[in-house]
Amino acid sequence: MVLHFEDREAQDYLTERVERYRAGALNESGNPPLAGAMQPIESFTPTELVDIWREDPAALPEGDDVSWWGLWCWDVFVNDVTSLARRLNMQVAPEDRWSTFPDVQVVPVHATRAQIQSLLDLGQPGVAEIGFATDDPAILVYLTGREQECLVENLAERIVWPGEDAPAVCLLDTGVNRAHPLIEPALAPQDTQAVEEDWSVGDHYDGPGHGTPMAGLALHGDLTGSLADASTPDLHHRLESIKFLSPRPRAEDDPANYGAITQAAVALAEERNPNRNRTICSAATNPNRNGDRPSRWSAAIDEIAAGVDAADDEEPPRRLFVQAVGNIGHSNDWSAIKDPTRHPGQDPAQAWNALTVGGVTFKDRIETRDRAEWSACANVGEASPYGRTSVDWPDGTTPIKPEIVLEAGNRAINGLGDQVTDAMPSLSLVSTGKGGAGDVLVPFHATSAATALASRMAAQIMAKHPAYWPETVRALMVHSADWTQPMKAEFAHASGKTTRSALRRRFGYGMPSLQRALASASNDLALVSQAYIQPFDRPQAARRDPSQRVGEVTFGDAHYYDLPWPTEVLEQLENCQVQLKVTLSYFVEPYPLKGSMLDPARYRSFGLRFDLKRQRETEAQFQRRRNAELGDRIEGGEDDPNWDFGPKAIAAGSLHCDTWTGTAVELASRNQLVIYPVMGWWRDRRSQRRYLDKARYALVVTLTTPDVEIDLQAEVATTAQTLIAARTRIGTEVRT
Repeated sequence: MVLHFEDREAQDYLTERVERYRAGALNESGNPPLAGAMQPIESFTPTELVDIWREDPAALPEGDDVSWWGLWCWDVFVNDVTSLARRLNMQVAPEDRWSTFPDVQVVPVHATRAQIQSLLDLGQPGVAEIGFATDDPAILVYLTGREQECLVENLAERIVWPGEDAPAVCLLDTGVNRAHPLIEPALAPQDTQAVEEDWSVGDHYDGPGHGTPMAGLALHGDLTGSLADASTPDLHHRLESIKFLSPRPRAEDDPANYGAITQAAVALAEERNPNRNRTICSAATNPNRNGDRPSRWSAAIDEIAAGVDAADDEEPPRRLFVQAVGNIGHSNDWSAIKDPTRHPGQDPAQAWNALTVGGVTFKDRIETRDRAEWSACANVGEASPYGRTSVDWPDGTTPIKPEIVLEAGNRAINGLGDQVTDAMPSLSLVSTGKGGAGDVLVPFHATSAATALASRMAAQIMAKHPAYWPETVRALMVHSADWTQPMKAEFAHASGKTTRSALRRRFGYGMPSLQRALASASNDLALVSQAYIQPFDRPQAARRDPSQRVGEVTFGDAHYYDLPWPTEVLEQLENCQVQLKVTLSYFVEPYPLKGSMLDPARYRSFGLRFDLKRQRETEAQFQRRRNAELGDRIEGGEDDPNWDFGPKAIAAGSLHCDTWTGTAVELASRNQLVIYPVMGWWRDRRSQRRYLDKARYALVVTLTTPDVEIDLQAEVATTAQTLIAARTRIGTEVRT
């Protein structure tokens, strides 16, 4: 037997040679072409798992147990392999846990032996070898100080460090010790500041620090993979550090206004580097305040994002603010920890304009010295037992928080079930410590870690697409998010949209993917729009002074998008299932007086919604229906059962995401999308004279054919890749 590894080119080459041998003309000796090479071959058989198993054959897992496998993938096919693995319901580890070596990447997947064999049976040529996934963070944490230093120095030498003009993650935290070899080249001395002059800029947090591990994750991600491989990471973003948490303990009744402190911290960074693109990252929350209604702090973050500090004649400087949802405190009662209704998100996680981050975990293996008799609390792909939710917030008046979840680590429980432990190295991420003996590499966990990872992803998108607005980066991250297999299982068993909406308040829109955010797959059609819109108008001019407006304030513009669906292709697909995903992102100006806390329409300056033309509706009928519903102040309109959540599930917040699932032939005729305004204080508070102001938004639309391999991109002209809106004045008579 000869084991023959093939990539796709080799497969085509082999197929061509077999065909020549089978059908080619005989030579003078009566032999077919390539007889010498082909006749010794008795047969071709599919690859078996044991054929490419790189470990001891006796250690190959048996039965239906789920294990962590390491797929050694040819680097040019790694996306194909991971896409197929997900379709086979495997759990693919986050990208910062992959390891890179010459020609190959090692991707950890959580699967059964049968699932791995199915991957091979489907003829995927991208898998070179398969072994165990051995990326245990505890191994790195328990190394001696000198061993850690050697690994860190090796990685630092391999990294291609960013330039001064690169976008930055601006950490609002406890300060950063920039002397760490994995931080110093990306954090200039002048970019480390504190909101109080008498504070040092170093990390004052106890033990391994807090701001310094945040910096490591925001720059590199989980170091577990990159410390153990041979990659040459190419960094395209930098760091900034603003210490805004006091090094001196504050009393619980301290009147410190963290809204003003946060605004001052952001101003420091911008004064130092006014032209730098940045993502603002904060993991700080108020453990004594529930986030079920606006606060001074959350409203200040909304103002920061919306750029209300701009002068009257300036374009408001919008900002992307990434905020942690808050952590569940320690308890030995696992039943209390896992109950999402008992741990609401903490102030200021409710900020409408912030991208709020919760936790998921893919870490479930406990290294022997980490108490082998204990087990992980959460299973792979489930919500991290550190992250809070908005399940307990009023559904009609509060935004969906968190919007996304990222790796936050796991907790462990003993065999008797009466003790729970936190921060176990095996179940944590690995990051940079603030220094001292054994603090070069440290375990880090909870929603702080997840928030740092989200900020890193945002900065990576900014580096790739510098012309994208903060609203667009937020939209792309949420649009790229997908629920893990355990989350999808819960959604599949949810009865009705109300139950699904409650699950959305636990998991957000899922776990984002940088790969999906940067570019859609070949069988996806992704379109992006950045546009300005005038939500309201006061069309009647005063007789004595035509420059002044009088009379009723009305709705302003609606934007209609002709979606460039490949109609003929969709009609040919007939009843095949397709998915249309829409994400709408904008920033509102808050009006946080007490009366507006329970009414989203009074808190926001304006709101936006989207709607899809119905199957048998003409464009004129579509516009008349939207105008009529706005005239009656109906925000959501009629429900559509094909949406995951539907328009009636949208009340608060400035980011809206939903997925329509149906047949291709039905979607072929639903080729128009509208963005339209809903009520806000710009319209109701006429004394503020904001009713003529323009706002802006980002729209991302994706069409996918999950069960059919078809290149939709090839079916659409290149000029259609950017959505262009047709502006329509609401209330204008539409002719049939």
